[in-house]
Amino acid sequence: MREHVRTIFPLDFAAFIRYFSIKIWDEPDTNQFERKRAIMQEIDHAIKTVLTLKPNTVLDLAYGSQRTIKLRGIADSQINIPELRADKVLIIEDRGKISYLICEAMLQPKRNKLLGFALKTFGNQYLLKKPSLLLIIYLEKGRYASFPDSFENRVGNLSTQFACSKILLWEHEARILNGELIEFTPFLSLFHQRRDPRVIKVQRKLLAQLSDPELREDLTAATILVDIRVFGMKVVQAEFTKKELNMLKETSLVQEWLDDREAKGWQEGKQKGWQEGKQEGKQEGKQEGKQEGKLAVVETILKQKLGALSPRLRGQLRKLDGKKLERLTLRLQQISNQRDLQAWLKNGASRHANH
Repeated sequence: MREHVRTIFPLDFAAFIRYFSIKIWDEPDTNQFERKRAIMQEIDHAIKTVLTLKPNTVLDLAYGSQRTIKLRGIADSQINIPELRADKVLIIEDRGKISYLICEAMLQPKRNKLLGFALKTFGNQYLLKKPSLLLIIYLEKGRYASFPDSFENRVGNLSTQFACSKILLWEHEARILNGELIEFTPFLSLFHQRRDPRVIKVQRKLLAQLSDPELREDLTAATILVDIRVFGMKVVQAEFTKKELNMLKETSLVQEWLDDREAKGWQEGKQKGWQEGKQEGKQEGKQEGKQEGKLAVVETILKQKLGALSPRLRGQLRKLDGKKLERLTLRLQQISNQRDLQAWLKNGASRHANH
């Protein structure tokens, strides 16, 4: 059963959209960079929704519908610091061999992003000891002539190279329109340089074919979100029914949006507290923040390796001080199951502490 979002929105849709949409669209002093960043943030939520709800569709997109590659699950993408988390990490199997497929979506081609993608890929493989692949999904063709999937550092006859796979989503428009890749319907409005609001009718017709009501609601929400950014709120209000628009309030997409902003607000507030503490000569807040950061990284890596940790283990981890967390980090490669972790917490932590 779906957990519905708590009703914190105004009753009428116009007020809801004003709440949901980023205010910079109505602020004349907002620079172009902030506008583009806002667009990408909201479209980023939409692509993550598709990757979460229908990860098999990504494999169909990459390998074809007759693929032998199997999906084994979705991994926690936050295996490193937040700045390096991936959009989505799929666990895939090929003839018994497990690998990780890191999926990254880009609205516009930016070659300088490839370095961060490479760090995510190699960091994932280093931590999890499994082959890791990178797939970039470009969402919008625009006026761009090239869409990078590699970079090279060269000095004389020496070079270091990185290359990955890419998908230009607009090249698969026919497969979306015929229903084979119907889950990518929300992004049809991004495919052509000349924006045509008539595509919204096509999107609604495709979405109506979905038999799963929850999937239909979430993909409709993603479609509305993308189309607001492409055509503006007035066009979307004219094309979608009131029922479809109000549906946006009840979807997991909105909950993710709220969770992200709540986390961002908490982090900004905490950083402000650290700065004020520094100015006043107080270091307690910073030390607590560092401790929580170390704990978050350790818990994430353990979750990737061992699965969900029991409440007892999580409680024991939270009792470790900074030095013990550092020691545990050095031992993570030797811990292969939860019994190993329990043994280290019972014996190793105290033994190392005495050294």
